[in-house]
Amino acid sequence: MKIPTGARRLLVVASILGAVTAAHAGLFTSSDDEKAQKLVSDANAQLQSADELWRAGNVTKASETYQAAADSYRQAEQITPNMGNGLIRFRLSYCLNQVDQIQNAAKEKAKPEPVLVRHPPSLNRGGEHPSVQQDDWVAPQTTEPVDVRRELALAQRYITGEHPEDAVPCLVKVLRTEPANRKALMLMATIRVQQGRYDDAIVTLEGLRGANEDEAVLLLAAGAYCGAGRYFDALLALDQVMKKNPDMPQAHMNMAYLLLEMSPDKHSEAETYYKFALKGGMSRDALLEKRLGLKL
Repeated sequence: MKIPTGARRLLVVASILGAVTAAHAGLFTSSDDEKAQKLVSDANAQLQSADELWRAGNVTKASETYQAAADSYRQAEQITPNMGNGLIRFRLSYCLNQVDQIQNAAKEKAKPEPVLVRHPPSLNRGGEHPSVQQDDWVAPQTTEPVDVRRELALAQRYITGEHPEDAVPCLVKVLRTEPANRKALMLMATIRVQQGRYDDAIVTLEGLRGANEDEAVLLLAAGAYCGAGRYFDALLALDQVMKKNPDMPQAHMNMAYLLLEMSPDKHSEAETYYKFALKGGMSRDALLEKRLGLKL
């Protein structure tokens, strides 16, 4: 059976941690090529070590090891620029993306917490108050304990209503009390995706990524990455979902959307994933069917 192009992409992603195969070894014949092969082999080991460090929470060492692997892959390409191995470039891009994500997350954590203030009434003519943007909202300073359950329930109600952004104040209260609260982080990331603030959603989800991440976190992350135009990272997140749950219809639906974003003129792979999602119980998506040109 012929494997669709999209499926082949997933197989490539799944092989990121694999060692250099015998087929790859056949690409190297000269002395220079043997040096390149050794560099690639070392880089693969470094990449595997970096992923293990990242999952264990040692992000500083992981960043250094990802960078070392990237340097090795780059040297191999310089020695043998025409090796024709797309997987090497794929791994190089993966390493550099991981370094960027770790560094960006570190910068966000290093930022001082914003000072909470209440805007005083304006003294302009007419006595009108200045408009306050949602991001200017601040929780009043109080020593009273926060009722986490109540705030989360309110936030959930706002999100399912007409003004999901009204949930932000409730979630801010929860996260000040419990910075690692999973539900609050998920809801906050969901709101940021709805608002089109994809980079903010990605930063919010960083605290939930790692060894204990589940399908819900990965699906939300994939949506944020796709919205931010980071299709490579979205593909990786969806690949991890499918490794955990190969038959999950939501993952196949998301993959259909992602493939259309990556290649708007190529419908066959996206259609395959969409039909699988329908078979798994997902409701029909009129917008997606229109983009695919389907009449089911």
